[in-house]
Amino acid sequence: MTRAPGPKGGLILGSLPAFKADPLAFLAQGLRDHGPVFRFRMGPFTAHLVNAPDHIDHVLSRNARGYDKATRSADRIAATTGNSLLSPDPEHWTRHRQVIQPAFQPRRFDGTIAPAIDALLLPAMQDWLRSGRVDIVAEMMRIVIGAAIRILFSAEIEARRISDPLEVLLADTWRRIEAPFDLSQLSRHLHRRTFRRAVGQIDAIVLGLIAARRAMAAPPDDVLTRLVAARSAETGAGLTDRELRDATVTLLLAGHETTANALARAFIHAAGGHETAPPAQIFAEAMRLYPSIWVIERRARVADRIGDFDIPAGSSVLISPWLLHRDPRLWPDPERFDPSRFSADTPPPRRAYMPFGLGQHRCVGLHLAQGIAEHILATVFDRLRLRLLPGQDLRPRPGITLRHAVPVMMEVTRRG
Repeated sequence: MTRAPGPKGGLILGSLPAFKADPLAFLAQGLRDHGPVFRFRMGPFTAHLVNAPDHIDHVLSRNARGYDKATRSADRIAATTGNSLLSPDPEHWTRHRQVIQPAFQPRRFDGTIAPAIDALLLPAMQDWLRSGRVDIVAEMMRIVIGAAIRILFSAEIEARRISDPLEVLLADTWRRIEAPFDLSQLSRHLHRRTFRRAVGQIDAIVLGLIAARRAMAAPPDDVLTRLVAARSAETGAGLTDRELRDATVTLLLAGHETTANALARAFIHAAGGHETAPPAQIFAEAMRLYPSIWVIERRARVADRIGDFDIPAGSSVLISPWLLHRDPRLWPDPERFDPSRFSADTPPPRRAYMPFGLGQHRCVGLHLAQGIAEHILATVFDRLRLRLLPGQDLRPRPGITLRHAVPVMMEVTRRG
């Protein structure tokens, strides 16, 4: 067996301390030192990072049956999202995908995105002008989650009632992923009190929406109604309240928290002279440099071979869009923000751009996310000028998603 090279790490914890200290730097250094397939140990677990387009396509698409989501990260995330599109259980994943995907056909959102966003964005822009500045990170989170709630559920809920507990859940889940051992895997009662409280806050909102929707004689035509009405093609059964809850929390977590993070980056970088670029190109380039899902984990179901190296059965395989999107062999001057990379006559390199995933697990809500982001960018840049205030910390904070380490303040003036 030809074992992939990699850092030796410590005797007991392996490379876990280095990974915890700075995951992005650790993976980037491993790639430089050992090449596009390297092996490392995190406590008792062995992982391989793969970072060549052909290798990634092998894991996520061509040989997807050889890999599954029975991973540490999926197990930890399931404490929040249950059995859903993020589930490690293939049967639950298939059932949810079959039910949810039709509800997210692009035509389903014709005429709904702009009104939902404008109801929140236009008053916010007036507030920004009066203040002369805006925390773009907090505002994008508030507006995107608020708009998503309106689009998905036809409801008006204060965004912080969703975003605050989600932040607790994300932070605690990442803490448990990085820990060598997680006692909450033994019993849900061993979760921290803050985690259990945050789950309860989310459940109270989501289950209330589901109960109200089931009681409606003439419900609105939105995603929640479509999910309540959906039936399995095989059994004819609909989703239970618990399944609806899991699907709804997953949509909020995986779809719109991530969109808000990337959208804030789009404003930060486009304000440096790219405001007139097409919004679709601005958002695509922001997602290249700052993919919200910065790492993807799979488990090798059986022994495999990637490139020149053997992958033992049961080991984890990591794929990092963050590293793939910054590979100078694929992207000239990769650290530079340049929306023209995504113009019609310069398509991205084949299999080298995957902010929404790849293969059968590609994000079902990508068209909605793009529609929300492009409308917000177009509306703001049509009316306002945003400038990054000097001396700010723009470093990303990797966790379950790629977030901002601190608030980011921008100066706001009226255009023209």
